[in-house]
Amino acid sequence: MSSGDKKSIAVLPFASLSENKSDAYFADGVQDQILTNLAKVSDLKVISHTSVRQYKTGAERNMREIGRQLGVAYIMEGSVQRARDRLRINAELIDARTDTHVWAETYDRTAADLFAIQSELAQSIVSQLKAKLSPQQKAEIEERPTQDLDAFELYLRAKPSIDSYLNSTDVREALLQAVKSLDEAIKRDPNFISAYCYAARANDLLFFFDLDPTPERISLAEAAVNTALRLRADSAEAHFARADYLFRCLRDFDRAQEQLAIARPGLPNSTPFFILSGYINRRRNHFADAERDFSTAFALDPRNPNAYNLLADTYVLQRRFSEAVHVYDNVLAAGEDVPIARFRRANCVLNGTANTGPMRDILTRYPEMEFAGSQTPVRSWMAMLDGNYAEAERVLVASPREDFQDVDLSFYFPKSWYQAMVARAKGDSARATAALRECREILAQRLIVKPEHARTIAVLAQVDAGLGEKDLAISEAQHAIDLMPITKDIYDGALVLEGLAQVYVWSGERDRAIELVQKLVTMPSYINYARLKLHPLWSPLRGNPLFEKIVNSLALR
Repeated sequence: MSSGDKKSIAVLPFASLSENKSDAYFADGVQDQILTNLAKVSDLKVISHTSVRQYKTGAERNMREIGRQLGVAYIMEGSVQRARDRLRINAELIDARTDTHVWAETYDRTAADLFAIQSELAQSIVSQLKAKLSPQQKAEIEERPTQDLDAFELYLRAKPSIDSYLNSTDVREALLQAVKSLDEAIKRDPNFISAYCYAARANDLLFFFDLDPTPERISLAEAAVNTALRLRADSAEAHFARADYLFRCLRDFDRAQEQLAIARPGLPNSTPFFILSGYINRRRNHFADAERDFSTAFALDPRNPNAYNLLADTYVLQRRFSEAVHVYDNVLAAGEDVPIARFRRANCVLNGTANTGPMRDILTRYPEMEFAGSQTPVRSWMAMLDGNYAEAERVLVASPREDFQDVDLSFYFPKSWYQAMVARAKGDSARATAALRECREILAQRLIVKPEHARTIAVLAQVDAGLGEKDLAISEAQHAIDLMPITKDIYDGALVLEGLAQVYVWSGERDRAIELVQKLVTMPSYINYARLKLHPLWSPLRGNPLFEKIVNSLALR
């Protein structure tokens, strides 16, 4: 990644020079608010929080290399020292292209002046970079986010779990803890708009990913959004939070985009804004717009797993696996050498080529890796390909999780679903039936909470097909399609349509299954070369000339 234009900047974590080690969060807060203030300036490109967080203080910093990795011309660093009610903040601006110091300032004030210092500092940087600052942007920079520094610290503790939830090993627990911190922040300062907005977003995610799919969770999200808008009707952040709520809780794409349009001028450097816009465009089958949105998010936050995973996933849905691999190559080259990035790169190679080698290497290299349960099903699948059904079952039993992500990032399959697949693959019909019945009970419980959840109904249909209830299964799968047609949501719609195809496979309706597969490969979906060629779900179709022709047409040339 090359250095960016002359009005681009990254604000690195500030060093805490205080004797009290707990003040490290205070130093993070100073850096966070300066970054937030600069991000409000539309004439600047400002790298988001997630991508700068890893450049910890205390380690040697190569400014040219950091500038290259983040794609910026300027870097800001500094230190914070707090003693009782006194503050000393040092800040330096460095030209990353030449590693020269171009500006520095020291602020000695009282702790009560913190937000004023951050505002002054941000405006000094705007001046140094010769960026345009509108009167409204200036007013927003000068506005205090909260009157309570303890509330601000609680808010800071919650933000990372929401802004980069895809890298949490336990997404549900991370989001629940974030909600708890934000609720405490709001109790301390009932007028803290940003805390309400982040609380709404955390509750949205808990509902959207079925981590707590209850009406009470929707009510919490709605109440937080409404309070934020009541406190300030023209808050861009509050309108963004409302867009997130409309998308994730109500699936109202049109109204969500209306709210994004209102929020857009006030959030020129917001990674979450572009991610949400990309999500909505993708589900509306506007893939070129979604690519643009996710690419912008990736440029603003190149180490944010939400940004790079969703960009790569958008290529995967279009079966453009080489481009998806290229995204991860860029991530790794920029220094984000984390196991989950290597796993997802290997998954792109696997799905595009049916070459299991890179995936097996990664799973062997990181035997304990488990992010949201997405690795265990792959370990089990690889073992089944080897005919090692005992190992396929063992890795499932060994996992403490009771549900796992599969092809996408928004649905969790019960463990018994995978145990049924292993049993079917090895010809143990009694064990398969028992596992499918257990899976059915779990899915039925989910439907009590969300009775019209199309994805759950589609998987229930597959389970009933496996139990020999052909007519019921086909009826359920069709009901899921009626609830979630591809014209309404191409993303979930295609997954639900794939569910009907798999019902046909397990019900002996192979010609009808192949007809649907032919349709699915003409649209964005998770149907791909490796899944059709290697996954046990599609085994009954293998050897059919038309099916093999479809499979071979998907191979990367």
